[in-house]
This record gives sequence, C-alpha cells and structure tokens, in this order.
Amino acid sequence: MKIDPKKIQKVAVIGLSCLGDMLLASAALWNLRRFLPEAGFVLWVGPVSRVVVDKDPLWDEVRTYDRSKEYKGLAGRLKIIRELRKEKFDLVIDLRSSLLPLFSGCRYKPLWGAREVLLPKRMHEAERNIYAMSTLGVPVFSRQLRFHVPRDDRLEASRILQERAAGRTFVMMNPGSRNPKKRLPHKLCVELGKRLIKEHSAVVGLMGYAPEEEAAAKAIAAELGTDVIDLSGKQRLSLTAAYMERAGLFVTGDTAALHVASALGTPTAGVYGPSRPDRYGPWGNRHRVVLAPFDCAPCNDKGCVKGEDFRCLEHVDTGSLYEACTELLIRANTKETADENTPLR
Repeated sequence: MKIDPKKIQKVAVIGLSCLGDMLLASAALWNLRRFLPEAGFVLWVGPVSRVVVDKDPLWDEVRTYDRSKEYKGLAGRLKIIRELRKEKFDLVIDLRSSLLPLFSGCRYKPLWGAREVLLPKRMHEAERNIYAMSTLGVPVFSRQLRFHVPRDDRLEASRILQERAAGRTFVMMNPGSRNPKKRLPHKLCVELGKRLIKEHSAVVGLMGYAPEEEAAAKAIAAELGTDVIDLSGKQRLSLTAAYMERAGLFVTGDTAALHVASALGTPTAGVYGPSRPDRYGPWGNRHRVVLAPFDCAPCNDKGCVKGEDFRCLEHVDTGSLYEACTELLIRANTKETADENTPLR
C-alpha cells in the first residue's frame, strides 16, 4: 500500500504504552509528519509514554490511550473504533500492530505488524519502524530519533550547570531501571564516577525517577562527594533531557533514558547483559556498548542459565566501561576543538 499525500487531511496514530518503544518509533513518525506537513495529526498514546510527544509542537493533538482504564477490554476496543470512525480519519496507523485500522472506516488502513514480519530479528527496532513506514511510500528524510526539549527546561538546566559545572566535563549517569537485572551495580557506578571525577575533572549528574532508583542515586552521590548534581526524584522527563542534552557523556543500562540520549545526540555508554544492544541499543548518536563478560550475554532476558537471582551486570569490569567512556569524551572534545577552530563562512 502506497499512500497519496493529496488525499490525506487527517491522520490518527495509535501509539505504544512503553516509553522506550515510543521513542524508537519517533524517527518513523517524524518522517511521516514531514511527508504530510499540511495534515492534522492526532496521537493516542499510553499514559506512561505520553511524555515523549506531549509537549512536541510537531503534533496537533495528543490523547491518552489507557487500555487498563477507559479503553479496557472489548468495550474499550469498540470505544476507540467508534471514535476513529466518527472523526473520519484518512489514515490510521496502529504501532501496536492490531487490527484496529481495518475497522476505522478510513481511506488508508495499513497493518503495521505485517510490514515488518519478514525483517531480520536482529535489525534495530528504530530501523524496523523506519522501514515499515517507508513501505507506505514515505521517504526516509531522517533516521534520527526525536525528543522535544522545551525552551524553559533548557534555560533551567543551563543555569544550574553554569553554577555547578562551569568549565568542567558534565557526565550524566543513570544507575536505575524498572528491571532489576538491568540496573547498574552500585560499586560499578561509584568506581567509574570517582575515576571520571579524578581523571576528567568531571561533575556527575545522577538521575533516577522511581523511589528505588532515587535511593540508588543518592547512595552513589553520598560516596562521590561534592562533585555531584543530584537530579533524582520525580523530576519531569523534559527537564532531565535538558540536562542530558548538555552532557558530554551519558552512562546507563538498557532503559528508556538511553533512547532519549540517542534522540538528543548525547554520547552514550550503554551497559548490556540480559537485553540485545543490536535490537534495542543506542541509535544514531556516538556510543559504545559494554557487554557483561559471559558467552550467554545477551540472553534477551529469556531466563538466566546461571540462576534466577544471577545479575550479570554485577560482573562488568569498571576498567572496560571507563575505557569506553574515555574514548567518547576524547572524541567529543576533539570535535568541539575542531568546531571552534573552523572559520565561520
């Protein structure tokens, strides 16, 4: 199916509930928006992932699609179908790969899942989405993920960093994750943080949203001393992203924050064990991936052969991660110096 942009005035996108998955679809959606600049766009997204698109001026309207409440069960599916039919959309794209578009009454109703079923399993998720969008005749304008940072958040982050990290390397670190197996070990973060502070004159920003993540960040901060900016707690993601955007390096496990860093172009050191970096790793930015030192990694978290309570990230070597970080920092500094020495034209 190829869509004709002249026949499309209203577009509905049914988004994803996982924040990270929604970010990995952002490049494909950005290409669609560029292909249909005059169309009106309505995005239905899960309550958690709504922060990815909520403040982005690219979209005309964002609505919450909560399948645990208003759109729960069969009654919820019938409700969304009625809404789609009532508003007479010309194109409906369901990133969840459901059959909803078939019942939407719209002119174009592609089945998203059918467009990627034959793709290689190891193809990156962002590329899979871009390819699926291209099968509709949408040009690939860009492969860059997208996350909008509002101006007020940029100003606030700039002010704090001017006070706390002026003239020094600012490094963001994210030790937490909803999945305990993907959390960065306390010892690894402390040892790495101390080396970056000592050898790169770094100031370390520690993030973590959920209570257990906030507790982990504060425990690390206590050991790193005064060269720390504690950014943990229930801080809005757009403000955290504003700090991330200013960082010379971001260190994290496999979390949604890693994909925000990719969208912002922040150099990223990703630490992986249970999950697959080839499918869900950093995308489009300068990055290095450090794997847990086991032949079974990555296992895609399908059940650890070493035991249910085994945490392979506990065995990641600090030296290997530090080398990856140093390489990224050196490349970033070299690029900045080259940019400063390039004559203006």
